Amino acid sequence: MPLFDWFRRTHESATEATVNGVTMRYRDEGQGEPILLIHAFPLSSAMWEDQIDALATRFRVIAPDLRGFGATARGSGITSLDQAADDLAALLDHLNLKTVTVAGLSMGGYIAFALLRRHPANVARLVLADTRAGADSPEAQHAREQNAQLAEREGAAAVAEQMLPKLLSAQADAAVRDEVRKIAAANDRAGVAAALRAMAARPDSTPDLATITVPTLIIVGAEDVLTPPAEARAMHAAIANSQLLEIPQAGHLANLEAPDAFSTAIEEFVGGRQALGRAGGGLAGQW
Repeated sequence: MPLFDWFRRTHESATEATVNGVTMRYRDEGQGEPILLIHAFPLSSAMWEDQIDALATRFRVIAPDLRGFGATARGSGITSLDQAADDLAALLDHLNLKTVTVAGLSMGGYIAFALLRRHPANVARLVLADTRAGADSPEAQHAREQNAQLAEREGAAAVAEQMLPKLLSAQADAAVRDEVRKIAAANDRAGVAAALRAMAARPDSTPDLATITVPTLIIVGAEDVLTPPAEARAMHAAIANSQLLEIPQAGHLANLEAPDAFSTAIEEFVGGRQALGRAGGGLAGQW
């Protein structure tokens, strides 16, 4: 979708709610079983456009902009991933939704873990995409601080440009690369810096994996170098009755590089089809 069309459509169809003292912008489309999509860093709910189009024909899809991203609370940002999870729980309460399928990609996955810890009653199913359970190493924390300072000095676009080679696979279409740049560049520099520091301070969710009892789908791009397939396989092995899908020829932002495969996986997972792969130990088939 051309950027102008995406920008116009996103802003025309978004609505807002005041939750936890912040005015949150979000998309709310379709009817049926609800799915909450939590966006990646350094993007916004705009990354989910293809998934909204595909899934809203059958489900109700809620895609918010987190604090400091997109059109939500510019000039500030999240102080912790727990705060981001609390914001989302408050949004669900505002929408009168008790339980939803929670789908988070990358940073969105970290927040999904926090939501599951702090508000487990809200989570009916879990989709963990291109993410990891472990906390940052000291080296990773240092790199995030360097990027936070870069965002404060030069803006969100500079951070996106530095990250781009690791966000997408080598063969990613030029239009997808351009889309990532433009979505990221529209974000607030303070929000980007705050999110980097919040991610650096997040706890290790690895001990939580064995306690997850809700149906769980793990998706990973086969060429993801930030949270590689080995991370996804480890989560799959630790979460009982989980399913794993590796999408070939896709990098960290698998939903943008392989939108049809990504959307179909969520549709079949939420809709009840059990054709994604063997539960428990082995790997799922590839699309």
